[in-house]
Amino acid sequence: MLKRKSRNAVLLVLSVAQFLALTLWFSANAVIPQLTSTWNLSGFDIDLLSMAVTVGFVVGGLASAFFNLPDIIKTRNLFIFSALAGGLFNSMSSFAPSFSMVVVFRFLTGMFLAGVYPTGMKLTATWFVEGRGFAIGMIIAALTAGSGLPYLFNMTGIPDWKIILNISTGLAVLSGLLVWTFIDEGPYSAGVTRFELRNIEQIISNKALRLANYGYFGHMWELYAMWVWVPLFLRESYLHTYPDSDPTFFFSIGTFLVFLSGAITTVIGGKLADAHGRTSFNSIMLAMSGASSLVIGLYFDQPYIALAIAIVWGMTAIPDSPQYSSMITELAELAHVGTALTLQTAIGFLLTIISIRIVPVFVRIVGWSYGFTILAPGPLMGIISLYRLRKHPDSEKIAHGRR
Repeated sequence: MLKRKSRNAVLLVLSVAQFLALTLWFSANAVIPQLTSTWNLSGFDIDLLSMAVTVGFVVGGLASAFFNLPDIIKTRNLFIFSALAGGLFNSMSSFAPSFSMVVVFRFLTGMFLAGVYPTGMKLTATWFVEGRGFAIGMIIAALTAGSGLPYLFNMTGIPDWKIILNISTGLAVLSGLLVWTFIDEGPYSAGVTRFELRNIEQIISNKALRLANYGYFGHMWELYAMWVWVPLFLRESYLHTYPDSDPTFFFSIGTFLVFLSGAITTVIGGKLADAHGRTSFNSIMLAMSGASSLVIGLYFDQPYIALAIAIVWGMTAIPDSPQYSSMITELAELAHVGTALTLQTAIGFLLTIISIRIVPVFVRIVGWSYGFTILAPGPLMGIISLYRLRKHPDSEKIAHGRR
């Protein structure tokens, strides 16, 4: 195990572990063209596949929060088990006898990712007080880059989508092994607590926590719907302009750049938020990402300009995410941090199910030129919630008063 004096080494290992495990999330989305050919998928089937992991994550997260699992089970053990189980079900989806079973296994993959994402943030928080926003930002940056990595797998030249899918499984297993070998709870852990329903009641009744969560919910309304549908938008934009060309290189590299740019700005954003205030930083990011959702579709017939805007959108849609989580660790009671984080992420991802489903429906009505405008109300709601949080007395707890 890494010792307290090596907290930066802990952060590095946890970031790598999160990066590897989160390749599971979009591993199937990256090979949708191959899956469409194999299973003769309809538009509804693609929508269903895109939402399966998210639905599973929500179910897993809500169950985990209800039973206080991140606080009554040693966080390290929950992370390890979840990474290995998620990898197992991801692998099983490549051997499924029917498309419906692929969806089931992807659902189960998402269910166990609920034991990776928030628990990784809780583990990080047990090692950091000063610089917590940067530390959790590193975790979310790793998550972002890992989520985008499967799109690069298309560039390996491996023709079999099953092999591509199982690359993520191998990385998830490696993630669990890294945490098992090197990571334990940090010095700022409250240890394990016993299961009590009133823990959730106390979390919900905390107004400052609610306002931080409302900001997160507005952010999540936009984020994953963008991550899910921007690859298809880029692919369709390229085909619209160059109908006789193969769009694989353009949308695969382009999508990875969207994720990678977001990962980089999330690390930088963590430093800025720690130094200058979480709510002000998040409000700026929400305004910029919301504006991107309004204008990107106007350049549907100019794919390279659309890609540039998509990269800007990627740079601004994710850096605020770790700051909501940091606020939860600062505003919640120490013994309830794991449950509060899991509840926050579960409800946030529940909203993404709706926004992910709405975008293609809206696109069929108004076309890609205005298809993403339906996401703009989320950032607006987030900005309003953060403004109200700044007025709350408990906001002084955020980033040692740098709210």
